[in-house]
Amino acid sequence: MTEELSVEHDLSVKALEALDEGDRRKAVDLVQKERNMTREDAREVVAAYILSRPSLQAKMRMVESQAKTPWGLLRWLLLFQAIVVAIGYFLFFRDQW
Repeated sequence: MTEELSVEHDLSVKALEALDEGDRRKAVDLVQKERNMTREDAREVVAAYILSRPSLQAKMRMVESQAKTPWGLLRWLLLFQAIVVAIGYFLFFRDQW
């Protein structure tokens, strides 16, 4: 006889606030700590909760589609750092050539 694992879909207030802000990772961390679960089980609980609520599911899709990393600024900073290193290398080590 197989036993099915029953999972509670009721989340804590903090986890619900994290989901309301669109932060699924924080909600998973909170569920993992509160219930003393593995990360995979906590992810499944949060995913099941999100899937059971279509409005939250739509909100999470919207938040995840708008989440963008500011790579433009990072690229300019890396380019600037490379130029500074090249100039410094030229100024301080040009006599060794």
